[in-house]
Amino acid sequence: MFILLNKIGSWTTSQKIASSFASVIFIGSLLLSLPISQLSTSNATYIDNLFSAVSMVCVTGLFTESIADSYTLFGQIICMLLIQVGGLGLMTLIAYFITQLSKNKIGFRNKLAVQEGINRGDAKDFRTYIGTIMKYTAIIEGTGMVLLSFYFVPVFGFAKGLFISMFLSISAFCNAGFDTMGNSSLIEYAHNPGINLVIAALIILGGIGFSVWFDVTNLFHATAKMKQKPPLMRRLRSLTLHTRLAILMTIGLLVGGTLLFLIFEYTNDASIGTFSFGDKVLASFFHTVTMRTAGFASLDYSTITPISMFMSVVTMFIGGSPGGTAGGMKTTTFAIVFIMIYNEIRGQSNVNLFNHTIPKNVVRQALIIFVALLTTLTVGTSLLLLFNPGTNPLFLLFEAVSALATVGVSANVTASLDTPSLIVDMFLMFAGRIGPITLVDSLIRKNKAVKDIAYTKGSIIIG
Repeated sequence: MFILLNKIGSWTTSQKIASSFASVIFIGSLLLSLPISQLSTSNATYIDNLFSAVSMVCVTGLFTESIADSYTLFGQIICMLLIQVGGLGLMTLIAYFITQLSKNKIGFRNKLAVQEGINRGDAKDFRTYIGTIMKYTAIIEGTGMVLLSFYFVPVFGFAKGLFISMFLSISAFCNAGFDTMGNSSLIEYAHNPGINLVIAALIILGGIGFSVWFDVTNLFHATAKMKQKPPLMRRLRSLTLHTRLAILMTIGLLVGGTLLFLIFEYTNDASIGTFSFGDKVLASFFHTVTMRTAGFASLDYSTITPISMFMSVVTMFIGGSPGGTAGGMKTTTFAIVFIMIYNEIRGQSNVNLFNHTIPKNVVRQALIIFVALLTTLTVGTSLLLLFNPGTNPLFLLFEAVSALATVGVSANVTASLDTPSLIVDMFLMFAGRIGPITLVDSLIRKNKAVKDIAYTKGSIIIG
């Protein structure tokens, strides 16, 4: 055991992140396969349980057999724990228990793994930072549970209604998209503004990133202590560059996505065409929020127009913000790549944002992430097209990007996939949760003799 722990301690950061998620997935699949977890009427095989475990730990939301039809209360509690561990990351939870509940200090290598897992660039006040993440998570999920209970307790009774509210709150905050009510997600509640807005708020708070919470909270605290309040714009400029960009991108994507979906689906009777105007706006907003890696559905996505589905693919690919529970390319990464391309067209070499120049190594990392995700998506979609020649290609692209961006919505395709296609989906979910670059880095054995060699400059014609 000591030798094993020493070996694990010498692993790279990427290997620790990948193995932590893989370990939880494997253990989760075994727990979900136990007789105590399975309903007597369940049709779930081990592959179904493994697929569910991957989807839960990778906070995706895709399933072949629904939670309500497959698992007992014990099994549903296991599902909830897998979602919570997947949302925060096993390394983060381990770091919390080590730093908060004991006098031991987390090692430098493990600290790097947690920093990588939560997208934090430094180790300042590490113990406080991890503790605050746990506290905020408990407060936000608890508040969501209480608010949702006002709707579900009267319908399902106190115990069951409270459990459904807790499960939904955790699932929404972790951007997982699972529920315990059936096979149709939240379609039954498409006209309920309370449920839709509470779930949407939890999704946004979980997906915007931990560092953004802290930055905004510190701004409020600092402002509250001031006797003379400075103008709002001056206060906002005190936020970090990352926070301002993440908030701006989030607002822009939500507003733009809501308007586009409303326009494209306004007269589509199969989706929102028969809704009242208020319900059309609500459904369009909820659709846009959940497409940014949440996985809940208030509509049947097989009924939306092709242009709406394609725009949803783009939204899913962009995803949420770094350092939270969301997946996808990430808003800030997309913004940097977009600005880089725009500036290149204008003949400007630097990427400038809010009177700041983004370091070239950050721009390079953003471009690498974009290419890595796009390559992974291309390979995954190609395999799904190969294995499912009779299925609508747009539905398969929707399925692939939903898995890779850990969104979890489907155009009613997942349950009909064969085993090879499910393996592709599982790989995409896993790669999307830990990141394609982290996955590849964890599998490649480093050659310490390799050096960053520079030769004389060469010229190649491109374009």
